[in-house]
Amino acid sequence: MINAFTGALDDLDTVLASVPDEGWDWAEKEGEWSIRQVVHHLAEDCNVYAFIIERALATPDCKVFFGEFPGNKAWGDLLAWNERPVENARELMHTHRKYLAELAGHFPERWENKAVFYNESGKKLAEQTVERMMVMLPEHMQEHISMIKKISTAHPNPP
Repeated sequence: MINAFTGALDDLDTVLASVPDEGWDWAEKEGEWSIRQVVHHLAEDCNVYAFIIERALATPDCKVFFGEFPGNKAWGDLLAWNERPVENARELMHTHRKYLAELAGHFPERWENKAVFYNESGKKLAEQTVERMMVMLPEHMQEHISMIKKISTAHPNPP
């Protein structure tokens, strides 16, 4: 699990290494996320889930509220994912992955600890174990790696 968790980031680095400077703003279709926006989205996932996983390891059945979150598209617009450089976002992902791999690896007996997710009204939405979150994050990253590959393939000759 730990190897897959960190390995997905290696896969992302490999695909991003082939993106030319002008390619960060390529998207599959007009109005869809660019490679730049996808990188920021993935960094945001690391940012959000680092604290959730940490809390679940320390306090089983911790309550996580996703209040006032307008959704990924609006969030990305509010945080200017479409215009900010990607270097810090990439570093953030590396730091989070190393930190969480070390932390979760230190407490394998706590991988079944859960975080319980609620909306802003207090309605229970879901619960996830630490292990499931550590599996979900690289799966999600792999989906976006495929997306980036598809975008890059559609632009073999930069404009």
